Amino acid sequence: MKLNCCLVFDIGKTNQKYFVFDKNYKILARTKISIPKIEDEDGHIAEDIKAIVSWMKASFEILLLSKKFQIEKVNFCGFGATMVHLDKEGNLASSVYDYHKTFEADTLIPFFRDYGPESSFIVQTGSKNLNFLNSGKQLYWLKHKRPEIFKKIHKTLHLSQYLSYVFTGKMYSEYTSIGCHTDLWDFQKKKYHHWVEAESLDSLFPPIVKTQTTVIKKFGSRKITFGIGIHDSSAALLTYLLMGKDSFLLLSTGTWCINFNPFTRDSIFNLNQIKAGATAYMKIDGSPVKSSRLFLGEEHRLKVQKLINQFNLPKFYHRELKFDHIILKKVLKKSKNCFHWKYLDNSSAPNYDDLDFSKFEIAYYQLIKELVELLQNQINVICEILPKYIYVDGGFCDNNIFIEILKRKFPDQKIKSKPSSYSCALGSAMLIDNNFEF
Repeated sequence: MKLNCCLVFDIGKTNQKYFVFDKNYKILARTKISIPKIEDEDGHIAEDIKAIVSWMKASFEILLLSKKFQIEKVNFCGFGATMVHLDKEGNLASSVYDYHKTFEADTLIPFFRDYGPESSFIVQTGSKNLNFLNSGKQLYWLKHKRPEIFKKIHKTLHLSQYLSYVFTGKMYSEYTSIGCHTDLWDFQKKKYHHWVEAESLDSLFPPIVKTQTTVIKKFGSRKITFGIGIHDSSAALLTYLLMGKDSFLLLSTGTWCINFNPFTRDSIFNLNQIKAGATAYMKIDGSPVKSSRLFLGEEHRLKVQKLINQFNLPKFYHRELKFDHIILKKVLKKSKNCFHWKYLDNSSAPNYDDLDFSKFEIAYYQLIKELVELLQNQINVICEILPKYIYVDGGFCDNNIFIEILKRKFPDQKIKSKPSSYSCALGSAMLIDNNFEF
């Protein structure tokens, strides 16, 4: 007899995964791949959305034929700050731009002239200026700098809702994707910021519905319930909120480390907090969440690659390291920083990497220590008082060196992590059950 299951596609920036859950949220099957990037029309890296969708559809078809599983429900979670632009026929109208792409230098001068000043704008939208990471500004850039592309656009979907659309044909918007530092939302007025309407962009977005919204589609004789998708880190946060956890801080780790403080008394930021890195996100009900973020996973990847090359070691050598108290004690005594960052704050960093290490292990502990110290700064931005519990979710749950150094930096907190954490997918599965009050 087949088991009734929920399938979740978890589309990350680095890895693409699916999970099959039973009714008790036990994982019955899981797969992970990594689809290479492509180039956009400017030669910048871009998401290969066609390859991602092809893999998803092929996986779905295989699972439909499974003799073990009866897929009853499907949901999607995807990384934020990413939009998919569609023409009148529902086909791609542009590349799916990478959020590290840069604007022409003069792009935002008229923007802040008309909708600023910048100091007021960033308080209203809950994020400092991050260019393409403020994905709403992508439409402004297309309209004014790429009009030949912009005129093709009929609708714009956030990534997670696009993933749902390719299966259901239905277009929606929802709060967690809108709230992911898009610059589209006015957190003070609790609606789209007035610049969106002033630029006649509001008509490009489908209606905003509850994140719990579902669509039923027939595949042969079977009816399958589809979710409309959710922002991945917001799905991870939802998992802990639905479990009724006491006051906590969540570190959702991966390519980005997004820190959520859902229990703060003051969920809207002031200018100094935003300049220091605080960012507003939204829960599934549209309420704001005080957050900060660090490009921790990407910097870790770049530095590890450099160290692996320097010491001529296998690609994933660092994953096999056993925790060593002696090395940690030696590294914690060292006050000098050794790493210069590509994306992170370099105010306390040397002008270039100082990699005068006797062996890889010492260098790696030093790398993790410096990353955790930068993470500590971002946590302090969003916490008036640190909660008792800090939950670590995502890719760095399996990194015992990261967890141990985090414990040393937060000695008064209880650090909780689960190896091989999958909370983004779990939150998406729990969401589509739609049997909770939130």
